[in-house]
Amino acid sequence: MPSLFSRLQRVVLTGLCSTALFISPVVSSSACTSFVVTAKDDSRVYGRTMEFGFETESTVSLIPRNYKITSAGTLEDGKEWEGTSWTSKYAVIGMDIRGEQTAIVDGVNEAGLAAGALYFPGFAKYSEATSNGADGELAPINFLVWVLSQFETVEEVKEAVKSVKLVDIEFKVLGQIPPLHFTIHDRSGKSIVIEPVDDGLKIYDNELGVMTNSPQFDWHMTNLRNYVNLTPINTAAKKFPEGELSPLGQGSGMLGVPGDVTPPSRFVRVTTYVNSAEVKDTSKENLNVAGHILNNFDIPKGFARDSDPDAGADDGPDYTQWSVMADLNEATYYVRALDAMNFNSVTFDDFDVNGTEAISLKPMVSDPFSNLADLAK
Repeated sequence: MPSLFSRLQRVVLTGLCSTALFISPVVSSSACTSFVVTAKDDSRVYGRTMEFGFETESTVSLIPRNYKITSAGTLEDGKEWEGTSWTSKYAVIGMDIRGEQTAIVDGVNEAGLAAGALYFPGFAKYSEATSNGADGELAPINFLVWVLSQFETVEEVKEAVKSVKLVDIEFKVLGQIPPLHFTIHDRSGKSIVIEPVDDGLKIYDNELGVMTNSPQFDWHMTNLRNYVNLTPINTAAKKFPEGELSPLGQGSGMLGVPGDVTPPSRFVRVTTYVNSAEVKDTSKENLNVAGHILNNFDIPKGFARDSDPDAGADDGPDYTQWSVMADLNEATYYVRALDAMNFNSVTFDDFDVNGTEAISLKPMVSDPFSNLADLAK
């Protein structure tokens, strides 16, 4: 029986035999995990968790077509800065940070393009911003809304990023320049990862469709070669002259899957889930599959704590703030808030895509422990 990764070995064995040595300490302030699952009819569902050490107070932003957006932030000296301006071509539904509607860190557009910004601490390198701003300069926090509001396909994004650069602009709401890298997926099944590095924006084709955090994407791909033995098929019993030994319980083929919440371990683990889960016929049915995968990356508060006992409020335990799914075929977004057990859905039929104002919606928390007898009445 072929291993779980047999169909992926050409991906990790081609052009990934070298990677940069990383020895500098990396503070993990966010433990996000993302993936794509493909249904039997070739439709796709994107899923992602968002972890942080403090409340992101995210709302769902609804951005209409023909909406004027300007990338903005704060320079190192505290002066206000404005960079590239553009008008949205596509309506966007996404999760923002603290109600800042163009600070989208995850979302989907009406053309079925989905994207996420994930933390990339210790490795993100941005260009120096010009003091007065310049066309083509984007603050990191505005990169995702630029992508989602402008483009329909991964190929369009790959071409367009040649004309922009991410610059060292602080996101005032957080008081920092957020270190980010980006995962982007379209309806056709194409996926890329974009990482800001020393020589600009590095683009990787992402045949796996999964991503976590630091280090660089190519390092994660090389690391997968340590796990090509993994398989969802249980190990067969071993016969000896004196008798036979069989595995204890189910899952012996997955012995060695890392169970901690560090980015390298989550990258391996989410790859095993995505490539072993039995998928459904359609994307709508596959939402259930994606939801179960997301459940395996839901981090309770307190499980991952800062090593400094005197850490401030912004360095608290890393925990799952929200989880989202996007049905790329239907362009429907699903959000599960921190205190919720169920997902809320948002579609482009829920607001005027030709309106003049962006809208913010707070994810609702319904009673997750409803009485079954009452529901049956």
